Amino acid sequence: MVHRPPLHGQRTHVEFIDIKEQYRRYKSEIDERIQRVLTHGHFIMGPEVGELEQALAKYVRVKHCITVSSGTASLEIALRALGVGPGDEVITVPFTWISSAEVVGLVGARPVFVDIEPATYNINVDRIEAAITPRTKALLPISLFGQMPDYSRINEIAARHNLPVIEDAAQSFGATQNGSWSCGVTAIGSAAHSAPTSRPIAYSASTATAPPAALSSVSASW
Repeated sequence: MVHRPPLHGQRTHVEFIDIKEQYRRYKSEIDERIQRVLTHGHFIMGPEVGELEQALAKYVRVKHCITVSSGTASLEIALRALGVGPGDEVITVPFTWISSAEVVGLVGARPVFVDIEPATYNINVDRIEAAITPRTKALLPISLFGQMPDYSRINEIAARHNLPVIEDAAQSFGATQNGSWSCGVTAIGSAAHSAPTSRPIAYSASTATAPPAALSSVSASW
């Protein structure tokens, strides 16, 4: 909440983020769906979970979507699904939320940081190959401020070294690049949202998806 100086003796309050506006805009739909859950009583793993997974998979043009508890969990499960563990390395960036590097340590691996580009704040693709070693098991690029890193080049590098790519799309869900939707451009995509977005689908959580040729064990949360 931002407090402005009194105007003509009155105090004015300006909300930093008006999260109530989104609810007002979709009030009837939200209230109806909440009432439906209260009616059927399936508060955990109810039919809405599967419905959401199908909707999200369709939205980003992939075959599978699995919801879990958080964006951090989705990244950890992705690493474990790929068999990343002690002694391995995962290439990522230092300029991001802590979870991206934290999950690498949680599975016993070591994060290897590649610096960002000054213009986009995304991973500097020109520096990725120099960071690859025999211990590298995955690439974990991260979108920032709605922008996706250059996944065409990242996927080419990954293919040359036979490495999977995990797309951390927490800040780019709904974005596209070269005709492909964020969360659907790599082996595994993870998108976490902790606040309402400008997208027509209004949620607060995270999701991960995988294209048809990807591993059958993938992760996500919404």
